[in-house]
Amino acid sequence: MDAQYEPTGRWADFLHYIGEFYNMGEYGIIYSTKRWPKRLVKVVNCDITDGPSNIKQTDFFEEFWSREISGLPFISAFCRTKLTKPLKTRLEHGVVGSEADYQEAMNILDMEVGDEMGMWVMEKAAYIGLTHPHITKKEMIKRVAQAAYNIETETGFVLTDLKEPNYGFRQDGSAFIFDFNYNTPSIKEFTLDEYYQQVKYAAWD
Repeated sequence: MDAQYEPTGRWADFLHYIGEFYNMGEYGIIYSTKRWPKRLVKVVNCDITDGPSNIKQTDFFEEFWSREISGLPFISAFCRTKLTKPLKTRLEHGVVGSEADYQEAMNILDMEVGDEMGMWVMEKAAYIGLTHPHITKKEMIKRVAQAAYNIETETGFVLTDLKEPNYGFRQDGSAFIFDFNYNTPSIKEFTLDEYYQQVKYAAWD
């Protein structure tokens, strides 16, 4: 998966997509969208040097985002680009005025003009983690495991880091995984039961 800048969208389009701060993880920021209340924009800095997860995840979605793989979120736009001044300003302004700690959010993105950024517009989960009110915990774990197994089957990559903040459910009860780490295809593939055990034990941590 060689890096190619702006293969499927222009960074200027994302100026119109990125709304206000929604949430943040260890390595990325999630924004609401201006146009679609049921979608979110995830932004990561691929040039961060304290780990490969950002560039690996950007590589992954760059290759697979448009294939509508069962178990992944629906992604309607993707862009990999060098950070411009207008885009940097939009990302900063999306955090200003929110309840987020501005400095903490900026430390996560750790961005400078010219950095390589990955951005994608994805569907918003109705329920995060094992919280669907009409499904038992055991059944939810099964559905997340099946989602992970489907992704592995379709892409050849073994998923890890399947903790509750990294997946969610739609209203209809279907599960999808929107944040994860993965191993190369040369690593032993996981069975459906091994994914079930991974999700189960991660939920107990």
